[in-house]
Amino acid sequence: MRRKDREIVDFSKIEKIISLAGYLHLGMYDEGYPYVVPLHYGYFFENKKPVFFVHCAKEGHKLECIKKNNNVFVEIDRAVNIIAADTPCKYGAEYECVMCRGKATVLTDEEEKLKGLKLLMKTQTGKDFEIPAVSAETVTVIRIDVDSYSAKARVK
Repeated sequence: MRRKDREIVDFSKIEKIISLAGYLHLGMYDEGYPYVVPLHYGYFFENKKPVFFVHCAKEGHKLECIKKNNNVFVEIDRAVNIIAADTPCKYGAEYECVMCRGKATVLTDEEEKLKGLKLLMKTQTGKDFEIPAVSAETVTVIRIDVDSYSAKARVK
């Protein structure tokens, strides 16, 4: 990271960014080009590394990309504030972000899918829901295990 003065190493701050953002951008490899989609997510931490769960339809381009190459990149950000100035080039932004490299796995185990869907709903709503098994049958749930991550912020 070039701007070490903006790097976040405090785990509790990283956890807070992930808990408040609400959506992530999932980057995949698509025949020589990046392919990025925004997705709502659920998560938990394992050995201080986030594990994300996202869901999608049972078929589609995202799944084709993951089948070919399950290396993914996750970007999570929060725009905090615009910093106004007298001239355009002096404007700026306050932000917080977390960038993760990891592996995506399409889940087949019903219990694991239900766990992912419960975490997704908890993250998005703050509520604990019982997810009926039939719901897990109608969607694809993807688990993203993070190998490495970094975080940074510009907040006054």
